[in-house]
This record gives sequence, structure tokens and C-alpha cells, in this order.
Amino acid sequence: MESSNPYQNESLARMARQHFLQSLCTSIPELDRLVVKYFQSAAGDNSLETRELPVPQWQQEYALHRRTWAQTLLAIWREAFVDPIATSKLRSVEDASIDELQLISDDAIEGLITSARVSMQVAEKVDPGFTELRKRLLRLDPDHRLDLRDPIRPTMVSENLVTAWQKAALSKKAFGWVMAGIAKEWGTLLLKAYQESNAFLAKHGIEPLQQSSAAAAEPAGRSPRPYPYPPDGAAHGTAVPMPGGVPLVAMGVPSGLAMPSSGLAVLSGMVPPPEMAAAAAPPPGFLAPQLLVPGAHMPMPVAMAGELKAPDAKFGRPVLQQVNALWHDMRARLAYVLGVGDAVADQAKAVDTVLERAMQAQQAKGGARLEEVAAQTAFAQSPHVGQQVADVVREQSQAIKEDASQANEKAIIEMVALMFQSVISEERVPALVRVLFARLQVPVLRIALADPTFFTNAEHPARALIDRMGSAAMGFDGAEFNGSALEVELRRIVQMIEQYPDTGIKVFELALSEFEAFLQKHLAQDHTAGKVVSLAQQVEEKETLLVKFTIELRKLLQDLDIREEVRAFLFRNWAEVLAVSAVRTSAKGPQTLRLKQTAALLVWATTAKTHVRERRRAVQAMPGLLRRLREGLRLIGVVDMAQDALIGQAESWLHEAFLAKDQAGIPMERLKQVSARLENLENFISSEGVEDIPLSNDTIELMLGMQIPGLTVLQERDSSTPVSEEVIEWAKTRTVGEWFDLRLGAGELAQSLRVQYVWHSGQHHLQVLATQDGRSFLLKLRTLAAYFEQGALVPIDREGLMLRATRVALTQFQSLEGAGTMHVPMGSGA
Repeated sequence: MESSNPYQNESLARMARQHFLQSLCTSIPELDRLVVKYFQSAAGDNSLETRELPVPQWQQEYALHRRTWAQTLLAIWREAFVDPIATSKLRSVEDASIDELQLISDDAIEGLITSARVSMQVAEKVDPGFTELRKRLLRLDPDHRLDLRDPIRPTMVSENLVTAWQKAALSKKAFGWVMAGIAKEWGTLLLKAYQESNAFLAKHGIEPLQQSSAAAAEPAGRSPRPYPYPPDGAAHGTAVPMPGGVPLVAMGVPSGLAMPSSGLAVLSGMVPPPEMAAAAAPPPGFLAPQLLVPGAHMPMPVAMAGELKAPDAKFGRPVLQQVNALWHDMRARLAYVLGVGDAVADQAKAVDTVLERAMQAQQAKGGARLEEVAAQTAFAQSPHVGQQVADVVREQSQAIKEDASQANEKAIIEMVALMFQSVISEERVPALVRVLFARLQVPVLRIALADPTFFTNAEHPARALIDRMGSAAMGFDGAEFNGSALEVELRRIVQMIEQYPDTGIKVFELALSEFEAFLQKHLAQDHTAGKVVSLAQQVEEKETLLVKFTIELRKLLQDLDIREEVRAFLFRNWAEVLAVSAVRTSAKGPQTLRLKQTAALLVWATTAKTHVRERRRAVQAMPGLLRRLREGLRLIGVVDMAQDALIGQAESWLHEAFLAKDQAGIPMERLKQVSARLENLENFISSEGVEDIPLSNDTIELMLGMQIPGLTVLQERDSSTPVSEEVIEWAKTRTVGEWFDLRLGAGELAQSLRVQYVWHSGQHHLQVLATQDGRSFLLKLRTLAAYFEQGALVPIDREGLMLRATRVALTQFQSLEGAGTMHVPMGSGA
């Protein structure tokens, strides 16, 4: 049956293309399985050709980015589904101005060549189905041949595959290698799409147009080209319309290989009759994203099938490398078992309403039960508390899982549940903290369902918060923790997160920020540690000012004709005097201003005096100048014989200047400018930090004039041993609240102490560690890194709470999946 109604014919043609695109969308999971299977088969291929290719690297990259590829491919075909024949509205080369013409980039040409090869590989397989569909569409519209960018053309399908692959940041060479290996199977999937579209048209009585009629519909001298044969004039440069009407000048590139459209028109301008519009409406679930469903069984490469092991190195660069390798391996596995690779935070989605209600109910119910557990008598010593908390968490997740309708939701719920089972089983964390962690299961689950980066981003706020809470509490036992300020703060943080479920990730970001601020303030307020922190701040400020004052003095005095000895004295001694005074009394204090004026007076007094009045003033100023010089030198610990030697040199400079009658002195106006600038010296220095700070017990005594009981300044044991940059960067990222085991001494005299990281300076140049019995340790950044490198400072938790939880949960999840207890058919909601 052939309709004479043009509106009905157009609607049928549109729906035929939509059936074709729908079939392609539903084939994405199978295409993904084909790619994974081919990578697996290549792992056991020892042929020379395979060994020369970076197949393991390609396989890892695909594991991380496969979801992006599939989602991008789905988005391209969904866009075409909205209006599959809108490509006819693309402007032609003749309609474009010369300013709109541009050359195709080398990268685009490589993509076109790759897609052309893929098209040729499946040409023989799909040609019958494509030709039949093309003739049926010509039957509906004999006056128009298929547009070069019609979505049903095999060339366009191949371009879509390449475009999605490139947007997923995958290697084009890997794409060509994979598609060549699965060409036969991919051809079968593509042929099925043509068959379904043909079946739809056949059902509506649309038969293929006879060959003679079909040929007449093509322009004279040109046959239909479903595959990329070079067009006429290609060698001379063919202008190809870009999406949106901007053409490309394709130098020798077939015009049929233009890059796919990034945005198509929504409407074609034709409104079908009501009955056809109803028929054109997609059924429920049409074009549903049934791909890479978390929880669905996906073949796991042999290299990823083994158990994830904890780092066995104890300290230094080896443990950092093992942790990094573990995280990389876990991200690759997560891409397989949950389908979360390199997703970004702005892809967050809303949680299903039914599931949200279930989580709210379980959060209230579980919270009440956990409060009962926390209120038990002899709580800290109860051996049953851990099991009770685990039971509550498990029952909570099972109840929520029953209300989940999608396979990916069930898988994510299971993974989060396994992670929290690991967290609350950590015996080094006080039991009360584990109860608080259990109350976070539902809020974290809500985040994981909406934001896939929770699993793959090590710095995700929800992960970071639990890590910080655990690391801060891990050094306490139950008796020390109960009733502490840290317990009160942790309870407040958890309650805040529970009270604002609708804010998503923002409440975790706020909680993390507030908790870190609490730790910095709380640990610095400790009586002994507070003194050390205050001291460390003064040391860094003094050393920073010393460097900056020296630099500024050099600039200030570089144009003045003064003795080199005087210049050196100001740089080496007086800059430190000014820095110490600024730290002790402030940069604008009377003492500091007096010492700044002393520097200006010294410069003037040591220059030639050509007038009697100037010499008289110099004689009058000398006693006060020498007294101020002694005062300043005492500030930096220069006393007794060392001070007398420097004062003696100053007296000789003054005597020589008094006698130098024939030399020109510094103009008084210039000296006034120098004096004014010295008084405001701190206003001219930069805000940059210093690279290193000398630190010793002498520095401490200099700053305070006394020693702090219980304070030890740690020095590098062997400064000649190099410390890797990787370890120094690790040292810079330590967070306040972490606990370490510190080993002091050697041999039989060695002792091990449990210390907490309580403070670091703004530039991380200085760090403070403290024990619970009041001892404190001040050390530089490089010393901290060196102690870790040498095994003298070892984190009590090398992995971190959430990294270990993810590792354990992922191993258990894979075991369940391998046993068949977690298998969910692709696309099933059961």
C-alpha cells in the first residue's frame, strides 16, 4: 500500500529512521561487550602484531572511559531521533559565503579516514539492508535522494562511532584496531537495525522502489553512495557544509565524510495528521538508556579479576607508588562493575522519588536504633557493639534496595553498603565514631546515586569528610574519646548532614570545611601545643621577614655611595634585627621604628661630612647610635665579644667618615627618602613565601629568650640523603588531625611515639606534631618528608579509611558477581 498523502509519507519516513536509530541505541550494550571481549581475547594473543601494540594501555583507558563513549554515542543518536531528516536543512556550498569556508583540521581528517575504513569493513554485510531501506524511502519521496548526512547512511553511523570515541579521549588507533577485530559482529548489529526499519515500512505496505525509478531519482552521472567513494572534483578541493551551515573545504576528502552535526533542527516544518502523530509517539521506555547498567554482568579482564591487595610497603616512596597503583586499578574495575569511569560532577541526576522516600524512612528508623546502641552501658568495652552497628547498616541497605527499581541503583546500594561495612569494622576507630559513620550511610548513598564521581574521585567531599573524621579519631581509645570536644564536633557534623538531605553535595562541602577549621582551632588551643604553634608561627614570620627585608634593603641601598662593610652589616645583621623586632613587638611598634631609624642614621653617619655643622651633629649622635646598635644586636643573640667586635667596626666607620672632608656625601634629601622608606619597609615587600627556613634550638631560644618544656626540634638525620619530590609533595598534603608513629633514636635507645599532626604554617614550611602526654615536635617540611622516606615517621593508616573501604567492597562485590548473586540482566530493572 502506498499513500498519496505527503504528510503521511513524511511521517512514515521519519518513523522508519527512528526505528533504525532506536535499534542502534539498544545495540550499544552489545557493542560494548564486543569491545571488552576483543580486548580480553587480545590479552592472550602472543602474535608479533599484537605484542607491538599498547593493548593493555588501551584496555585500561577503555575501562575508564567506556561509559563516556557509550553515553556520547547515545546522545548523538537521540539527537538525530528528535528529527532524523533535519539534515536536509543544511546549507549547501553554493549558499555559503567565501568567509564561511575553512579547511578541515588534520585531526578531523584522521577521524574521517578512520570512519571510512569502518564503513568499508561492514559494507558487504549491510549493503542489502541499506539498499532496501533506501529504496523504500525513495518510494515515499521519489523526488529526493538521501542526504549525504542522513543518519541511516553507514558512513554517518561510522562517523558517529568515531566522534563519540574521540570525545571520550580514547585513541583513534585503538578504535581502528578494535573495529577491525569486531567488524563481522558489528556488521550484524547494524544489519539488524536496517532490518527493523525495513520491517516497519513493510508492515505499512511500503515496498522498495524499482531499480529504474530509483536510478531516476539520483542526479545524472552519479549513483547512490552509501560508502565513501571519492566524489568528482575531490582532488581539487571539495567544499563540505559544516553543521549549522558553515562549509568546510575538504582537500581531497570525500564530501560524504563531513563531521557529524553537533546540533540539528528540532522541527522539519511539517505537521503530521493527528493519527500519524499518535503513531509516531515513542512507546514507554523508547530510547531508554539501557546501556552499561551498573550491576549487570560485564566480562572482567583477567588482569582485573584478582583480589585487590593492600599496600605492603611501610613507608617512603614505595608505599606512595603502591597506593597510586591501587587507586588506578580500582578506578578501572569500578568502570567495569558499576559503569562509573570518568563521569563529571555536573552529570548528577535526581534520585527516584520512591527510592528517596525509602531512604528517608530508613534514615529515621536506623538513626533511632543507632542512638540506642550508642547509649548502651559500658559502651566502649562492649564487644557486641560492632556487630550491632553492622546489623543496623546491613538491614538498612537491604530495605532500601528492595525499593530500587533499576539494576544500577541496586548495584550502587550494594557497593555503598559494603563500603560502610568495612568502615564500621575498623577497630582502630573508637566505637562511638563508628556509630556516627553508620548514620552517614543513607546521606552518602543519596550522593552516590546522584553523583557518580563519588566512587572515582579521591577528593570527593563525602569521601574526604569520612577520611578526615576517621584519621582524627583513630589515635584515641574509647575512654579518651567519649565526652571529648572532638566527639561533640563529630556528632554536630553528622546531625547537620542528616538535617539537610536536599542540599546534595553542598552540605558535605560545608561540613568538611567546618570540620577542618575546627581541627585547626581545637588542636592549636591545647595548652602546650598552643605555645608551640605560636612559636612556630613567629619563627616562620621572622624568617620570612628576614628574607624580604634583606631583599628590600638591597634595592633601597643599591644606588647609595656607602662603604661595602656598612652595606654588608645592614644585610647580614640589621635585617634580622628588624625581622625579630617586628615579630616580637609588631612592624609599627616603637622599638621597631627606633631600629629602622637607627639604620638610616648609620647610613648618614658613615658617609663623608664636608661641613662643620654636619660633623658636630655626627659627634652628638654617636653615643645614641652605638647604644641602639647594641640594643639591636642583643635581640638577635649577638652579645659579649661578638657584639664588641661589631661595635668596634662601627666606631671605625664613623671615625673615617668624620675625617673624610674632601669626599662628597649623600644629599640630605636622598637620606630623608631612605629614612622614610625604611620606616615603612614592610609595605614594600612582596607577599611571596620563602623556600626554606633554618630551624634549630638556638632559633627557638632567640625568638622567646627561653625554652618551652616538652618541645623538641627535629633535624634531618642525614641531610646528604636525597628526598624524592614525590615524597615532598606528599608531605605538603598532610592534613591536620592525622596520626603517625614517630621513631626517635636508634638501636636499644630507640623509642616509638604516637603523634598527631596538629599544625602547619601557611606555606607548609613548618609543621608541629604532638603527643597526648604534652610533648611537641617542631620540624621543617623537608625533615617531615625525610622522616617518612626513612621510615622514622609512619602514618598509622597508610591507605586511608575510604580507600580501604572501596578496595574491600570492590573485592567483595566482584566475588558476589562472580558467584552469580549480583548478576542482573542488561537492561533489567529486577
